[in-house]
Amino acid sequence: MQSATSIAREKRREAACHYALIYLMIAMGDSFLYDRILFRLSPILAIVALFLVVASRKTQYIFPLSILALGTLTMLFVRSTTNAMGPSELFSWVAMICLAVVAIGFNASKFLERLILLTSALASFSVVIYLTSQVIPGIWNRITPFSFPLLFGEGYWADSTTHITTRYYQAHGLFLYVDRGFDLERNVGIFREPAVYQILLNSMVFVLLYMCPEALRGKRKVLLALFVIALITTQSATGYLLGLILFFLYFVGTIGNKRKAPRIVIAALAFGLCVLMILLICADNSWLADTILVRFFSKDGFAMDASGNARVGAAAISLHLMADYPLGCGYDVYSAALNTESTGFLAACLFRLFAVYGIPFGIAVVAWVFYPVFANSNLPLSAKISFAIMYLLATFFEDEIFYTTLIFIPLFMYFSFARTAACASDVDEGSMGGTLGY
Repeated sequence: MQSATSIAREKRREAACHYALIYLMIAMGDSFLYDRILFRLSPILAIVALFLVVASRKTQYIFPLSILALGTLTMLFVRSTTNAMGPSELFSWVAMICLAVVAIGFNASKFLERLILLTSALASFSVVIYLTSQVIPGIWNRITPFSFPLLFGEGYWADSTTHITTRYYQAHGLFLYVDRGFDLERNVGIFREPAVYQILLNSMVFVLLYMCPEALRGKRKVLLALFVIALITTQSATGYLLGLILFFLYFVGTIGNKRKAPRIVIAALAFGLCVLMILLICADNSWLADTILVRFFSKDGFAMDASGNARVGAAAISLHLMADYPLGCGYDVYSAALNTESTGFLAACLFRLFAVYGIPFGIAVVAWVFYPVFANSNLPLSAKISFAIMYLLATFFEDEIFYTTLIFIPLFMYFSFARTAACASDVDEGSMGGTLGY
């Protein structure tokens, strides 16, 4: 028999490995570590992660891998018809999905708990460094040993009179926090943009509201407050909007189920209403108006800012290509139509997926993402709607369809289905079984 010391040491080793896998999964969600290092290693990561998944021979891995198999066939078909496809995007998809699967499958019963704890540590660190940097500018640059040049933007004509040029900055940090060298008033954590950081933060809010692990029930309010504070420091209009939607739908759901909403939910909604009041009262000269209101309204009424218009333009082009090439146009045709050097259009990646790879594969990806969530009887309708909004906003405003900081939710739910079914089968056969719950 193993001694208590050896058992404890083994548990610590298992926890350390799991935290490392979870951190790697988080970093794959468009962090600077991904941009600087992991992206270049994506073929190796994809092969290793795929080998680990296939070698495990677990049936709950079939569903996650199905989209990759279909994606490979779709890429081969589009390449045969357009001669415009390469393997790099497929490798990144394989790496993202398989690393998320490995991180969950390593210890599914502890995954959510450890994900929340690791994210809370990263969020706490980012808030502390961010606030300190506001008081003592440049302090993080003197502390961190990591520094690298950062290219931001491309040279293109936004319109007939406005030319946006490429700019270079010196970024500092990599693994725990990054100061990009510009937009110093915005907290990006370890990610390339505040809007990408908010995906992780709002995912944690979603998990705490609807899937909170039993071990963290007592810390739920504190954790929610931490993630809300971190979200505020990002100054991401998309993040603010999504956060309010999450809390509002949860509040509506609690009323519908005649349950009492936690005070933190009521406080978050009250804070959101106060923000809206300030925006309305001080619309011409407030910091909140400059960072949020200007993105959605102009003097003529509702209007997207340049960033929003860039997304709308990219989506419109994709819709036209979908009509002309229902089975996929390939990247050469898409890039020529988008012509970012002239239009400045970007993101809207879900629309791009439908245009480049075809409508059938686009539908398959949407079904792959939404099925485990909408088929889950433990989730209320408000949670299902919230997740749908989260995914659609993320894939409209950003550039990736498989953000690991978001797709872990349906993947974990599918693991739960498989585990519950397996346990039910064990009970039917007379063996002892349990369920993986949240």
